[in-house]
Amino acid sequence: MGACPACGREATAARGERWRICKCGTLLDTDEIREEARRRVEATHLTRTPAGLSEWLRENYGYEISRKQVRHWIERGKLPSTKAIDGGYYEFSIREVLSNAMAFSKRE
Repeated sequence: MGACPACGREATAARGERWRICKCGTLLDTDEIREEARRRVEATHLTRTPAGLSEWLRENYGYEISRKQVRHWIERGKLPSTKAIDGGYYEFSIREVLSNAMAFSKRE
């Protein structure tokens, strides 16, 4: 879900649960915590080659996505925020990459 603004602990809540009390005693508005976590992810980017992104997905999330599949996503516009950088490197939106990786792994 996100982190407690008072102590920084990871806060979790069931789907549909509006309020939660952190272990530090702070009353958390789960909608606000989720929105803040969403904003942080939206602002996070990785600079990698397609092969490097493939490796990052495998090491960090266990997704087996090939370099070629990443190239297809770029060419087909499935990663609209992706920006080309010199030397075969791209700046990828983590949110977009993970969304595509989850959808791809469900099909496989």
